[in-house]
Amino acid sequence: MNKIIIIGGGLTGLSCAIKLIENNIEASNIIIFEARQEIGSPTRSPGIALDSKNINLIFNKIKLQPLTFEKHHNKLISFRREWLEKSLLIYLTNLGCKINLKSKITEKKIEEIIKKYGDDLIIINCAGNKRKSSGFPGDFTDFINTKNKLTNYQYPKLVKWYGYLLTNYKDFKMETNQISINKKDGLNETWIYNKEIKTNSNFKIIETMKSIFPKDVENILANNTIDRGFSLANKAIE
Repeated sequence: MNKIIIIGGGLTGLSCAIKLIENNIEASNIIIFEARQEIGSPTRSPGIALDSKNINLIFNKIKLQPLTFEKHHNKLISFRREWLEKSLLIYLTNLGCKINLKSKITEKKIEEIIKKYGDDLIIINCAGNKRKSSGFPGDFTDFINTKNKLTNYQYPKLVKWYGYLLTNYKDFKMETNQISINKKDGLNETWIYNKEIKTNSNFKIIETMKSIFPKDVENILANNTIDRGFSLANKAIE
């Protein structure tokens, strides 16, 4: 079996690798390239998911690290996203997947990889559609002109979302433009469409995040990221 290259070691890329192994791809043939120096940190996406078949497949298959803090709330699951990614990383590494950190993929790098592994190489773009920002040194624009050999995902229109970890806000809310959930670690995670909030008596913020997602709140949740990783894996080996 020829090598499979996954660009991006976030939840999409890690889920993609899990699905490839589910489809009988040898873990030792999967190589993940991640531009960050650490998988799981920093994060700019929700640690919240709708309870779904695919996310339960992952949660039941791997050993979650204790700091993942998985918690079920009606039809939602909350967790520390960085520790879910680390849990997946540990699982994949133990199976034999190779992880290359601080490895930014460029058009030139893709040419080198193809030359090294041959024309039958499969390359899956799990880098997402977000641009570079603090802590995220690489993105799809580094290889935007590479069209051959890449398995891609077509994204819908994306808009700005702002995320927060709060120490004192205890409200639960799930509306079209906002989600707030109390987590097992005692914090509240809130995401709001196109609106920034400031620290005050109602909002004591200890972490801020900014990202882009589709407009409806259900489309920003982590189960969609896992679904995308699974879909890219299936598309790559069809």
